[in-house]
Amino acid sequence: SFFRSARTGIIAMGEGGHQVTLHLYDLSQGMARAMSPALLGRQIDGVWHTGIVVHGQEYYFGGGIQVGYPGGTHFGRPMQVIPMGETHIPEELLQEFLAEISPRFTMHTYNLLRWNCNNFSNEVAQFLVGKEIPSHILSLPDDVMNTPLGQQLMPFLNMMEAQMRTASEQGVGQGGMHQWTPPSGREGVHSLAPATAIESATVSTATAEEAVPTPPVPEKAAETLSLNPNPNPKPEKAAEEATKVDGAEEATKIDAAEAAKARIETAMRAEFDRIMAEGGKTPNEAAAEALEIIRARAGKLGS
Repeated sequence: SFFRSARTGIIAMGEGGHQVTLHLYDLSQGMARAMSPALLGRQIDGVWHTGIVVHGQEYYFGGGIQVGYPGGTHFGRPMQVIPMGETHIPEELLQEFLAEISPRFTMHTYNLLRWNCNNFSNEVAQFLVGKEIPSHILSLPDDVMNTPLGQQLMPFLNMMEAQMRTASEQGVGQGGMHQWTPPSGREGVHSLAPATAIESATVSTATAEEAVPTPPVPEKAAETLSLNPNPNPKPEKAAEEATKVDGAEEATKIDAAEAAKARIETAMRAEFDRIMAEGGKTPNEAAAEALEIIRARAGKLGS
């Protein structure tokens, strides 16, 4: 039934939330820690690159928003995996958020010192869990440039920025990192089935017979059948017809599940927008509250 599908979909979308982690990489491969005291007059533990991991994917900024298997970037294994907390933001809403901010995170806007992967990770972290990434990561460019020899590192930093751009263009990496693009055929949850609440949702539950109606029998064919009540159809033809009916039944089930999921997402987005418009809550808090509202609503309707 729809209500069973709704409850199942809601649980899949947000039961217990989703863990968010920050993958931390040292672009200098240890050179910063070893050489910074002599070069800069202070200890710099690394030249940091970060990626946000959530919903089974790692997202980072380098010549555009990149996405792929966690730990599969061309930077190798992360030096540190930092837990950021739990989010109730569904993947569909994250994709819409990325589509919204993507014009500010392109190959042309990338700058190793002022607008880099860590700025991207920070924005995504705030959206997902309502807090920033560690401050020592964000402050690294200023820490370096404020040293007496910081300006002398500019040629080296420019070379690193060029390498970042090249690697991002090539999309190399063990996990097949590639340029992020909005999901095909949809601009986020707004393009889903038009409904603002689960109460207004209806799902087609056509039977296999309705999905594949029996064609009318021509008069001459009917007469022939009446004269020959045992036409003994070929086994291959009967098996083919049975397969068609089974396929129609399966397609009907899939369509019903997809329609239920679409309406759940749309209903949750409507509640999310309403809560955010009221103010006072982070996106993660608003998503958690919207999820509870939709879950309670589905429970009442299905009881």
